[in-house]
Amino acid sequence: MTETPAESARSAVELLTAWLEAPDGPPDFFVARLQEHIEEHPSHDQGVAAVALVMGLTQLSGGLLVMVEHTTGIPAQEILQQFGLLYGTA
Repeated sequence: MTETPAESARSAVELLTAWLEAPDGPPDFFVARLQEHIEEHPSHDQGVAAVALVMGLTQLSGGLLVMVEHTTGIPAQEILQQFGLLYGTA
């Protein structure tokens, strides 16, 4: 079962919503929701479900970057670079 881009994005929103329950605390609810998402699919489709979720998270992140760019006037690439510096990847 392949998810559409819209379904992947909705799953990503659900997962990020779970993360917001405790962004700095124990990730129990987030991990449980992630496991539920993957386990909703038959075992032979779980890898596909994980990739679809990654694609949805990418779409969500990109959309949020563009929204921040429109709000702040800071180019999305610069915002991403700032996060890279924060996490030591740039």
